[in-house]
Amino acid sequence: MRRMRLARMMSGLTLVAGLFVGAVSPAAAAGGAENPVSVVSYNVCGGWQDCQSPLASTPGKTPQERAGDWADDAITRARLAGTDLIMLQEMCKGQYDALLPKLAGYAGYFSSKKTYGGCGAWGSDESLGQVVLFRGATSGQINGSSVEVTAEDTRLAVCAKGPLAGRHAFACSVHLSQSTASGDMHELMDHIQAQAGGASVIVAGDFNHRPADINPALAAGVRVSGTLAEADATLNQPTTGWDSQSQPPRYTKKFDHAFFSTEDFHSPSAAVEDPQLTKVKDHALLRAFAVPRKPVPGDLTGDGRPDLLAVRKDGALRLYPGAEGGRFGSAQVLATGGFLGAVVSHRGDWTGDGREDVLARIGTELYVYPNAGGGTLGSPVTIPNRENQWGTVKPRAVGDYDGDGRPDIVVQGASGLWLHRGGDPATGPSLPYSAVRIGGAEWAYDGNLDILAPGDTGKAVGEPDGVKRADLWVRDRISGEVREYRSNGTAELTTPRTLAGDTWTAAQRPVAVSLGDGDGDGLADLWITTRYDAQTATGGDLYFRPATIDNWGTPLEVGTGGWSYIESLS
Repeated sequence: MRRMRLARMMSGLTLVAGLFVGAVSPAAAAGGAENPVSVVSYNVCGGWQDCQSPLASTPGKTPQERAGDWADDAITRARLAGTDLIMLQEMCKGQYDALLPKLAGYAGYFSSKKTYGGCGAWGSDESLGQVVLFRGATSGQINGSSVEVTAEDTRLAVCAKGPLAGRHAFACSVHLSQSTASGDMHELMDHIQAQAGGASVIVAGDFNHRPADINPALAAGVRVSGTLAEADATLNQPTTGWDSQSQPPRYTKKFDHAFFSTEDFHSPSAAVEDPQLTKVKDHALLRAFAVPRKPVPGDLTGDGRPDLLAVRKDGALRLYPGAEGGRFGSAQVLATGGFLGAVVSHRGDWTGDGREDVLARIGTELYVYPNAGGGTLGSPVTIPNRENQWGTVKPRAVGDYDGDGRPDIVVQGASGLWLHRGGDPATGPSLPYSAVRIGGAEWAYDGNLDILAPGDTGKAVGEPDGVKRADLWVRDRISGEVREYRSNGTAELTTPRTLAGDTWTAAQRPVAVSLGDGDGDGLADLWITTRYDAQTATGGDLYFRPATIDNWGTPLEVGTGGWSYIESLS
């Protein structure tokens, strides 16, 4: 079941023209609530004397002093401080060693497979390579890797995984060959596919290809499916070289590009700048922006709609991608077996990559299946339980129930309903706190209550402003009533309200589920299956029941036949 998220990159790399030429992002300029991530990519030309900074030859100073002066100059001219992600190419080790201590709050990764005499201007280590720097990270959070993408001049793609915008990002600073036949695109994409592991992907650097060449060159190197979008403000400018009359300067013989994974970011844009750090205008500094996509409760595929997971009675696990109006697309088979009797749910990001993951109790074990992107799942991660009794309970991921920003689990056990509070997703799936009993014996796992997970259904009485807590819906299998319990944090649940409208007993409506908002009206909805009548060969259908302010709307058939083979939905 392990399929990396870059299994979605072959469908094309999209060149998206920037909407502006400047130093601020569209969202920031508009004062919008969405906070874009900022990326700087720059070839600093550290070792080649014909273009390296004039500070490399400052008389009367040691190489370390020159490197310190260069670091101060780079931070000021390139405005590096405050940038979320910094990607630098052709950087000497002495420059990196001087720059990193001056960038407070950054952690990074430098890698090199070659030395260059010109790097001696900055220190005794003449290594020349690429750099990735994350703002707000510690060295322990950075996992670096590199790949020699071509033997020509020992060019490298240097990548690092680290925290970015509340998720894990896999960022690659690249310096590729000018030859499209070199195979470096293949090497780059293979390395990303092998190492990204479900993280958001950003690729930036000196591609040595003009805008007209970059799309076919990259597409030729992508062997798997998906989309990367380029943030580029200068694709269609007709001039060549630097135009000194333009403000900001235009540079269209441009080899520097930034790409963002479209499953994780939207609205990419870029600004081209000349920080005047080198003797010649050999490269442009590219300042790129993209807005992280906000996870939608129930959404596994990254398209902004809640999706449906179905466990069949043969143990197969299927994903039905959400479509408009509470409908679903064609099923994707995630597993052909192994889930018979499993308790499966999906609410919350358990791995810290910004995507909703899948929780499954199989036998006596509880697993998180990381979302690998596009509806694919990675290898399961076991969540230990100090009582080691997962096999005798029904655990369900409901989202952030207690309002602390982390996903939680509610568990129907022998003695009632228990809340297991989730740990920091950045450290991996965990339940570090003692379980809290929030419901009595009527919630026992062998009782008549089906827990539904609609997400946050609105502000509860007495709930602080700005607090988002996942609430609970319950279907009584005998009476057919659907009741709403508003989250009460870690305290015991209070008196519920019965949701008006039809009642659905298990005899007539075998399976009921809430995926959250299926039709985009801001209200959580229901999906139910109908009983199959073998004598008349009718039923076994799936219906969407949209919510209204005080009732349920007209039922809509969204699945015909075959749903009687479904053991559970989530």
